Amino acid sequence: MQTLVLVILFCAVFYLIFKDKVDRFLGVLYGASATILFGSWYDFFNASQVYQSISFETLFLMFGMMLYSDAMAQTGFFKGCAFSMARLAKNDPWLILVLFSCVTFLLSMFINNLTTIVIILPITIVMCAGLGMRPIPVVVSEVIASNLGGASSMVGDFPNMLIASSTSLVFMDFITSLFPACLMGMGILFAIIYLRKEPLMLEKPLPNLGEGDKKELLGINDPIKLDRKTNSGIFIFFLMVGLFIYSEDIEVRPSVVAVLGGLLTLAVVATRKQEVLRNLNYKDIAFFFFLFIMVGGIQASGLLNHVSYMIWMVSDGHNYAQAILTMIASGVLTIFLNAGPATSLFIPIAGDFTHYADHGYIWWALSLGVCAGSSAAITGATSGTIASNYLSEYAKKMGLEGKEEFKDYNLDFHEFMKVGLPFMGFFLLFSAIYLIRYLYV
Repeated sequence: MQTLVLVILFCAVFYLIFKDKVDRFLGVLYGASATILFGSWYDFFNASQVYQSISFETLFLMFGMMLYSDAMAQTGFFKGCAFSMARLAKNDPWLILVLFSCVTFLLSMFINNLTTIVIILPITIVMCAGLGMRPIPVVVSEVIASNLGGASSMVGDFPNMLIASSTSLVFMDFITSLFPACLMGMGILFAIIYLRKEPLMLEKPLPNLGEGDKKELLGINDPIKLDRKTNSGIFIFFLMVGLFIYSEDIEVRPSVVAVLGGLLTLAVVATRKQEVLRNLNYKDIAFFFFLFIMVGGIQASGLLNHVSYMIWMVSDGHNYAQAILTMIASGVLTIFLNAGPATSLFIPIAGDFTHYADHGYIWWALSLGVCAGSSAAITGATSGTIASNYLSEYAKKMGLEGKEEFKDYNLDFHEFMKVGLPFMGFFLLFSAIYLIRYLYV
């Protein structure tokens, strides 16, 4: 009964979030409160277990990387990188799509992929409007590239931060194991977009751009400004990466490196410190805080042990089959739950396969599966929803609502899946082949 009630509660909360009936932070807040009350009443989830279910390592790692990203964004360095790609593209639509996706991939490896999308998206849309390009193919490519970039390193996205905080894996483990697969994923993405032969140019050019958009386009010709603050931010970045790489040798947790690096960047680099602190996405941190409690309650009820046992039974105890089943199941679940919640649910399941989890096999399968699922649909990653909303708002600002041209800015569930779903299928197939290498490790 305990398990059934918590499963119903979890499904109800995420159904309401999926349908946009409730804010996702409030949804998990109410869900965590109900989990604690129910667990205490039936004496299977006490205060000590609630505390142990919260991964403070993950929360501090998120906080530190958010702080660094937001503070460094004020220097204009990330935007300058995007403008450099725009100059290289020389008004070639296909080259613009490829280069902007590549810079999104690279930035997402080391700064939060949501921050990357927020920085790249306005430049992309204004540039597309100025050149008469359809923004949807470029934006979809950037969203999937941000997922791939984030999945390539330990600090690029929330799922990998969750995995890092739950295991003994270090920074270079993620780079050496996931970066090659995700780089190949970029090739798969470009091949799918190219083979679809979708037009990249608008049938009708947009009306005159607003003054703000014209100023944004003029900024494309500005070189990257490497002033004292920008150089300090770049130095702190390389210092953090070095400490991440050697964190195990010097016995410093990645969360400590992230928080100290973030605070140092805030103190030395940020020009508007209060703005950074005010705009920091505390709701994301709080969301995971309460999500950990919900997952902890489900784990205490014994459900996740049953799921891992079922996977073990279906796979007949074969390590490779367990990894593939975990990868596919986490990918499908991510489409509906979003990347963070799906990873949180699967970490205890993957951790049960202790006979090979220590060297990373199962964790890479989980990370690649979540990356595939988050790229399949607009609901798989928060960046997809942000991109969709931004496109719609821009079209309304340009007076396109209710007109035929609005379809070129309407990035809905179906439109995203035209590229996302084939990408998920091919990426999972490639990842399954890629993971064979661990059979001989």
